[in-house]
Formats: sequence, structure tokens, C-alpha cells
Amino acid sequence: MVSDFALAECSSALARLGRVDRWSDDLQHTAFEELDAWVDSMSERFQIAPEDVALATTFVRLPGVTLRAPDAIHIAAAQRLGATLLTLDHGMARAAAEIGVPCINPAEANAPGDLKD
Repeated sequence: MVSDFALAECSSALARLGRVDRWSDDLQHTAFEELDAWVDSMSERFQIAPEDVALATTFVRLPGVTLRAPDAIHIAAAQRLGATLLTLDHGMARAAAEIGVPCINPAEANAPGDLKD
């Protein structure tokens, strides 16, 4: 599953790369098309709900849990859906674990799909 918010964040990252690396308009367009095609073929889209934002507010206020609001929203949505969160962000993965939301970081050793397994 991929949220509308996650797609917006990925699109923003690609746009930033385009600005920094000064990609051609064609290359930028291709990157967005490939992202959309991947999301359409490999996942189910869902929308962030108001209750995700409300729960994220609770998460960012937890003592000892260091979270930015966007990461907290992703974690809240995963919790609402009973989904396992997939992230490369070590801090987000740590916070998800502290909150009790299952999380996979494919960059970690022994992660599911790790070629060393």
C-alpha cells in the first residue's frame, strides 16, 4: 500500500533531485511516469485520513520518541491499516518500533529479502 502522502513525498524528492541535478524536463517527466507506474502496478493507493493526523499529533508528543510530523503521519496510517511500515529512515523505524508499529527497513542486516539471508 502507498498513501497519497507518501506519493507526494516521493514526487517532491524527485522534483528536488531534478532541480539540484538539473535534469532535463524529459528525464523529470520519465521519473514521475515510472514512479506512478510502479505505484499502480505494485501497490494499492490509500488516502491519509484525519484520524491519522490526530494520532500523529499524539505520537510526536510522546516523551522519548523523536518524530517529525510527516513520519508520524506515515506511522499512524500504518497502525490504522494494520500494515507493516517500510522505510529506509532509521529514526522513523526506531520510533515505529517504540510505538509498537511493525516496521521493515530493507537496508538493515537480516531484513526480509536481504541477499545475505
